[in-house]
Amino acid sequence: MATCATTSSATINRRDFLGASGGLSLAFALPMLGRPLQAEAATAAQVNAWLTVGTDNSIRLTVGASDMGQGSFQGLAQLLAEDLQVDYRRVAVVQGGPTLANPAPVGSAINTVGSSVTRSNYWRMRDAAAAAREMLVGAAMAHVGDASRSSYGVQDGVVVHTPTGRRLSYGELAEAAAKLPVPANAPLVPDAAFKVIGQPMPRADIPSKVDGSARYGIDVRLPGMVFAVVKHCPTFGGTLAATPTASGAIAIVPLSVSPGTGRGTEQAGAVNAVAVVAQTTWDAMRLTRSLRPKWNLPAYAGQLSDAQFLSQAQALAAQATPYAAGAANGPGTLFTAEATAADPQAAFAQPGAKLVQADYVLPYLSHACMEVLNCTVDYLPGVRCDVHAPTQSARGALSLTMQLTGLREDQVTIHTTLLGGGLGRKAEQDFIGQAVQLGMVLKRPVQLVWPREEDYTRDQYRPMALVRAKASVDANGYISGWSYRNVSPSILGQRGIPLGAKGDSQGTEGSHELPYTMGARRVEWVSHPSPIPVGFWRSVGASINTFAVESMIDELAAAAGKDPFEFRRARLTDPRWLAVLETAAASAGWSSAPANGTARGIAVGAAFNTVVAMVVEVSGSSLTSFSVRRVWVAVDPYLVVNPLNVEAQIVGGVVHAMNATLYGQQNFVQGVAQRRNFNTNPMVRLSQMPQVKVTLTSPPAVADRTVPIGGIGELGVPTFAPALANALFRLTGQRVRQLPLLASSTRSG
Repeated sequence: MATCATTSSATINRRDFLGASGGLSLAFALPMLGRPLQAEAATAAQVNAWLTVGTDNSIRLTVGASDMGQGSFQGLAQLLAEDLQVDYRRVAVVQGGPTLANPAPVGSAINTVGSSVTRSNYWRMRDAAAAAREMLVGAAMAHVGDASRSSYGVQDGVVVHTPTGRRLSYGELAEAAAKLPVPANAPLVPDAAFKVIGQPMPRADIPSKVDGSARYGIDVRLPGMVFAVVKHCPTFGGTLAATPTASGAIAIVPLSVSPGTGRGTEQAGAVNAVAVVAQTTWDAMRLTRSLRPKWNLPAYAGQLSDAQFLSQAQALAAQATPYAAGAANGPGTLFTAEATAADPQAAFAQPGAKLVQADYVLPYLSHACMEVLNCTVDYLPGVRCDVHAPTQSARGALSLTMQLTGLREDQVTIHTTLLGGGLGRKAEQDFIGQAVQLGMVLKRPVQLVWPREEDYTRDQYRPMALVRAKASVDANGYISGWSYRNVSPSILGQRGIPLGAKGDSQGTEGSHELPYTMGARRVEWVSHPSPIPVGFWRSVGASINTFAVESMIDELAAAAGKDPFEFRRARLTDPRWLAVLETAAASAGWSSAPANGTARGIAVGAAFNTVVAMVVEVSGSSLTSFSVRRVWVAVDPYLVVNPLNVEAQIVGGVVHAMNATLYGQQNFVQGVAQRRNFNTNPMVRLSQMPQVKVTLTSPPAVADRTVPIGGIGELGVPTFAPALANALFRLTGQRVRQLPLLASSTRSG
């Protein structure tokens, strides 16, 4: 077995060893992906993928990332296939398992967040494939006896000795190749010769997801399994007063907040839920609905209401205590993300300056994944614990399971299933901790399910936010001053992660270092004290700040009497931003007037190293009576592996953004979440879906591996809301400064 020099010599346990009998297995380093969730940092040498070429000509990649529909596995297969020079359909991608070893051995599961799987592994996948290819060619050279590399070519997994025409398959060469040293800097396939990268390849996973054969977490079935449904205290911060009873239930089990999963009002050790166990999920759900447990409610529950949250935000938008190095800097602290030496207030006071001031208000948002939270546990005391979960963080699940059960790492197995949507919610561990508690009590296989009502009312929401923006344009129409303050709860702060002088990166992303020509500017973030649990939501801070930033830019364009596209175009300094803006405008035919009764809005932004511009066209008569007709999106992620997948992810992001912009919100009254299901938090219907056209910018002729590659999974979201709001202004003359647009909707179904 050959390994790269950067790999760990840690022992591979039974779950991680995936090498074929008698073949070439190549370990290679992949970094931890996405945001720094809790204390899961890793060294650059961490190894969590495994490439195996079997003697049967099989090719297998084991990777720890989760499949939540984003198509990353397909992308990784295409990357491997390009430099391994095989048909990408021959690459079987296998789900790996986690480990706490550091550096992590092969197949280690990692956090699947931040649109990171493909962009973080583009070059590492290619390097590993190229190294494996050259080892196989080296084995052919030794076998044939011709030591000249130029005498050999590769054709779909067959090494051809050109002078004699002799052909040796990878399978025939695998064992000999495994005995060779791993080459350093193996040559990659030139960009001009790509056959797989950048090509629109159909995804291999789609048929199984259409015909129902794909297995998700909620599909797990084990011999002798029972089923459980959770019921939480309706009030955040409440605890169980007494364990209730229910005739017909196998058991009713109190559940506490697991260590490390406490957020806001939910403190570790607090018993805030019960699980009803029955022979079927339906039986458990029926019994749960009739259950009437008694709860101890917190004294502060009356303060956990929308009106209170908004009042606190307004006060902090006016005045907050500045960050002080070495101080506690708790909720209510003002952090400065960016500031010029010049004061924006002076620019506002300049003669002839046109001043615009606005408050943009966004609500808490539920994740509302199609597959509700679920986890199956099979626990045998002192022996083992098998956990089957649709998780974005299998490593976190492993750590928590060991902590709860007291078992060693080699006694715990985490089976990462397909995820019916993740959106950041399934990176959390609360539902897994509950299922493990159940398994420990029952000592038999049990599947825990959160009904949709629990999913909505006990989420870890995207933070609510109030953004107070104030800006001015001078007599020439240029932005002379910019003051921006975001007041929102801290995702990282609730996780105990220390905040530096610039505050929570999740609260400030998309708001600072903007490539617009501006005069004096100040960008601030204030940590809101609301204890409602918050978490990562598709595009997180960018979904909040891009709405506020691009709405204010549009308001400045109107104040200056400029076309909103031309206003942006004249002030952008980043060529990538400018290119996508122009591409989206050209695609939408911006220069030509829209049809009577219709209007267009435009917005541009960036996140995860990708730049996106969007034009939205609407028709209608008011802010409550309109239709989204068409959406044009221009995307620059620098490099594209599969254009079809990029388009699918962007279109899916537009749908997600429409749901949030039109309807999405969670409201609170005395600590009780008010919106419990799709009837009060609806999703767009097929008849509402606009035409969406996605245009990708041209990749570079030759990729530079020092240039950051962009992500895709979250990028369809941030620019939609401002583009729609800007279109509605042009249609109605009224500004949208608060979301959702259709806040009172209680559409049934």
